Amino acid sequence: IINQQQLYLSRPKLLEMKKDKKNLILKTAAREICFHKKATKKTSKNTFTTISEHGQPYTFARWLEFFVGCFFFFVPLPLVVCQIACCTLWEGLDQMTLKLIKKCTQINEWCDRNLPYKKFVEHPRDTFIVNTTIWLAVCLPAYFLVDAYAQAQSLAAGNGFIWWRAAIYNIIRIGPMYRNFMYVYVLCHKEAHCHGKLFSLPYREYMGLQFVYNYFIGFFHGVIPGPFTESHIYNHHKYDNNMHDVYSTGAYPRDSFKQYLRYVYIWFLYALNISSIKKFYAEGSMDKTYRCMAGCLYYTFGLILCSKFVSPLFTIMYVWYPLIEANILLSAVNYTWHAFVDPDDHGNDYVNSTTILDAMNFTLDEEYHVVHHQYSGVHWSKHKELYKRHIEEYKKCTATVFQGTNIFVVWGMVVNKDYDGLCDYFVQYGEDKSKHLSREELRELLKARLRVTTWSH
Repeated sequence: IINQQQLYLSRPKLLEMKKDKKNLILKTAAREICFHKKATKKTSKNTFTTISEHGQPYTFARWLEFFVGCFFFFVPLPLVVCQIACCTLWEGLDQMTLKLIKKCTQINEWCDRNLPYKKFVEHPRDTFIVNTTIWLAVCLPAYFLVDAYAQAQSLAAGNGFIWWRAAIYNIIRIGPMYRNFMYVYVLCHKEAHCHGKLFSLPYREYMGLQFVYNYFIGFFHGVIPGPFTESHIYNHHKYDNNMHDVYSTGAYPRDSFKQYLRYVYIWFLYALNISSIKKFYAEGSMDKTYRCMAGCLYYTFGLILCSKFVSPLFTIMYVWYPLIEANILLSAVNYTWHAFVDPDDHGNDYVNSTTILDAMNFTLDEEYHVVHHQYSGVHWSKHKELYKRHIEEYKKCTATVFQGTNIFVVWGMVVNKDYDGLCDYFVQYGEDKSKHLSREELRELLKARLRVTTWSH
């Protein structure tokens, strides 16, 4: 009924048409324009625009987002795909042969029972962090230095860059079924939320362990100090995915791979501290601004050192590539955590944050994302208990809950508009199935929640 371009007519022109009963629907459009007026930039008559499949105009800025997102996503994609394939194969072969991953778990359990690990950590359920930190803060950085020396020697001798060493290093760095990647980012996240109190006193002070994941371990896995310790805590959890959140998903219809590529651009502005510095500066939070800037300088200094003492190619493959690879994966993770929005209540946490029960290949109950936003500082061991405490609230609003799947599988179904696939994993509470939504009703509900936008820019 309404041509998409009519949505951008001035309000007076729309109001003049309300006398005609056939155009009553334009009143709704006018109200929507007023609702988004503060968040929407006016498009000048001379600006080239294209209307997207969801009715959004594609200005030059939005095309720029799309093409930059394409660059970050597609350029390293062949390497990322090969790496994930190798890590998945590694996991499968290990389960059929040596079962080293299972043995590592058993070692952690033995250490918990027989060694005084509890005195090193703040919470008794976190004893596994001791061995994990030894592996990530000592063993992998030592491997990094060995490879740096080998690559420098090879280049000095005129034998060129050793590509196979770089490939093996990156496979081991990410770990079987990306376990090392998972623990690094989950513990960076947890460390930020507990303000550096994973380890107990006096060890976290005397041994430099207060922010060891964000300030040291993360360097080898693409973490710049700031995104977790500053922006995630003081921006994302403050604004909960609304228009002031620097990596909000609310401006994009999420059931579109093209829109996801635009989001990749937004995510990298956050991952590189760029949007966080701008936002904190605008809010007058200069302490956070300076800490984000210091994080960027720290990371840049590391890049310069690696380039000077080894080579720029070494820096790209051993330091810069992990940042790109990890943030492609993390952008998909956050896109999925906040892919669904309640059209009638944009602040409904039970819909706006995704929960995955019995999740595959995730750890420390991160998949209870509603609980995480309700109780952001609570210890991970209490997530399931808090989920059960609020179960009636989940039931009331048909909360966004999936079961028995992987977050990357959910992401793939979201961007590919696979509503039937989402229905297969969606949890409808209650034993009386006659009260459940029909498959078609559920399909339409999920589609509406994926397509609603809460703001624009």
